[in-house]
Amino acid sequence: MDRAGLLTDLAEARIAPGAVLYLERRGADYGWRWLRPGTVPGQATAAPDGSLPDAWMFYSGPWPANRPDVPGFLDDLLAEMGSMAGGSDRCRWPLDQPYPHVH
Repeated sequence: MDRAGLLTDLAEARIAPGAVLYLERRGADYGWRWLRPGTVPGQATAAPDGSLPDAWMFYSGPWPANRPDVPGFLDDLLAEMGSMAGGSDRCRWPLDQPYPHVH
């Protein structure tokens, strides 16, 4: 499904307490599924041809309580997934910068 379809699906999804979201991107196509509560996340799901997605992540944090907040939350989640696959830097601190981090 495309990004718009993914955002629509996830905005309408019923989230079980304790569920883990598996999210993946293959080019411009996205896929997702909920893992049952108590399931330990593993690795990315291979396609029938054995290929792995370009980017994937598991998310188990809090979900927005207000429906209007879901689209912004999902945009941020997808941006984070993209940054882990070589996308834009999401404010990572350089290793040589001393702690505490300041802007």
